[in-house]
Amino acid sequence: MALPLRAALWMAKMVWIALTGWVSSCLTVADEVAGSLRSGDISPFHVG
Repeated sequence: MALPLRAALWMAKMVWIALTGWVSSCLTVADEVAGSLRSGDISPFHVG
């Protein structure tokens, strides 16, 4: 059973919206962490 073109395009659109939201959220968090590191609100992470 083949997937109709309209359904495939709808699924691709939903995946694109989800990925866009995820990337936007990650960039927002990274910006907040970088700003806090620059201002000294949090200290650099020491691993090990």
